[in-house]
Amino acid sequence: MDKLFIKNAKVVLPDTVTDKVSVLVCDGKIKEINCKVCPESAEVLDADGGYLLAGFIDTHVHGGGGADFMEATVEAFHTVTETHLKHGTTMLAPTSMTATPEELQSFVKTYLEFLKTDRKGAKTLGLHLEGPYLSGAGGKSKGAQRGDLLRYPDMDEIKLLYELSEGHIIRWDTAPELPGAVEFAEYLSSKGVVCSMAHSAATTDQAETGINAGFSHVTHCYNAITTYHKDGQKVLDGVVEAAYLNDDVVIELICDGCHIPKGIVRLALKLKGAKKVCAITDAMRIAGTDMKKGYLGTPSCGSEVIVDDGVAKLPDLSSFAGSIATTDRCLRVLCRNYGINICDASKMLSLAPAKLHKIDKEYGSIEVGKVADLVIADCNYNIESVILDGIIKKF
Repeated sequence: MDKLFIKNAKVVLPDTVTDKVSVLVCDGKIKEINCKVCPESAEVLDADGGYLLAGFIDTHVHGGGGADFMEATVEAFHTVTETHLKHGTTMLAPTSMTATPEELQSFVKTYLEFLKTDRKGAKTLGLHLEGPYLSGAGGKSKGAQRGDLLRYPDMDEIKLLYELSEGHIIRWDTAPELPGAVEFAEYLSSKGVVCSMAHSAATTDQAETGINAGFSHVTHCYNAITTYHKDGQKVLDGVVEAAYLNDDVVIELICDGCHIPKGIVRLALKLKGAKKVCAITDAMRIAGTDMKKGYLGTPSCGSEVIVDDGVAKLPDLSSFAGSIATTDRCLRVLCRNYGINICDASKMLSLAPAKLHKIDKEYGSIEVGKVADLVIADCNYNIESVILDGIIKKF
């Protein structure tokens, strides 16, 4: 029996943080919290007073380490997952861009090939498709998505991609006001796919029609979606308000310290609660590197991006374009910059996404019996150790 004894850890539990205690891991599962005796055969890891947290689950990741999932190569999938594991992400969802039907099919096929390989990076939840059924209204809704590739939901394409994925598509983002969006949500939600409202010009009424059809999530809330605004002499509401009015809807926020200000994060937590607010990176290929420019997606389906003031942007500065964040940066922003308590930050980074995808019985928090995907962070919230299935990872 493989055993790991983690000592001197401030354990971040769902609702409290322990004093320095020890945690025993056996065969990749959490066996005991506040363990008093170290088994003779156990490997020992001294947390030295650092925080022991559940491994981070990032449900919205385009790339990292100089690679992008839309390259549709097994090598790119390895590079991105290995890069993010180093920063505390123990599980992620490879995320696509709006692209041609052929490019999306290649993205899906490559993932199936990747699953057959010896993987050393973060685990994968399944595939997350962002688009191509998004709004380009006024240029604001499309963000960094290629406007010439946007299109209305096509049920033939949707069914083809879902069947091609062999059930590995676990989330799909679409603008709920588009023709065909209701049928899209009804079909995919019946398959257990999380349908998320994204890059949308919808009013609250249109968003609620989508929610009733099966939409249950909001992609990078506040970014490239509608909220209270005026259209001429008419005052309108939007997707943000629909999310707050519907208790079952989960939202995600890009917690890089640039996309969402402190007050909005705190408001979201007050209205939704930490278990229904996922912290994401929306990371693109520049994440985890010193690169200053690159592509979100690929030259054929993506957008050129530069780094300006710590955030990825289109070269004309008209829009942010994903982020260069990793989840350790999100932890620091939430706890150090925004004053969010570490238990809530842990829920946002781990438990909320686990609940969203119904894997919280095994992942997302430190509890006896759960999988030992863990991270140790120092008092400044820098990652010192990453543990995957009870095994300390070496970088």
